[in-house]
Amino acid sequence: MVTETTSKKSFLHSPKAKAEALKALKTGTTSAKSAKIPPGKSETVAKELSKAEQKNALWERPNLNAMCRRLAGGDMMAGLFLFHILYVWRNRMIKLDRHGKKWLAHSRETWANASGLTKSEFNKTALPRLRKHCSEFLVIKAMGNGPAKRLWVHVDEGALNMIKGSNNTIPWELFYKALEGIGPGNEKVPTNAYKKDK
Repeated sequence: MVTETTSKKSFLHSPKAKAEALKALKTGTTSAKSAKIPPGKSETVAKELSKAEQKNALWERPNLNAMCRRLAGGDMMAGLFLFHILYVWRNRMIKLDRHGKKWLAHSRETWANASGLTKSEFNKTALPRLRKHCSEFLVIKAMGNGPAKRLWVHVDEGALNMIKGSNNTIPWELFYKALEGIGPGNEKVPTNAYKKDK
């Protein structure tokens, strides 16, 4: 029968035997501080990490929806309308010919429904802001009379690409700060409840 005292005793009685056993166990291993990539593999690992970072950057960059919002002056509703216009423009092969240009034409209600906006959001916010901020590459005209009246839209892809690639476009960092109300002209001022309207 093994007693409690004998079970706790080590089979290696001498300190020298214990040291040799530990040394044998550690042979071929490294600690976290001393671990190094072999020189031959370091270049390969660096290349793989660089490729992984580039792939991640493609997924993490602002998408078409974010770009549309930025082009539309930061307004979400105008950005949704612009996103829908660009999506249809790039995927619809058959367009209307008029005044020497290609056009998309729908009623205001159809444009609003397709963009996920109410009539009020479309007429009071999205359409006016898109006309204001995107007139360099977007032509929007109301043509026709009565029930046949349509909103005609033409996209100048060349001008759009120039705007996206120009230095005049607000950098993404500043754009997001502006959305958060940070920066000159965007300071949040406490409202005065006693101030009378003019």
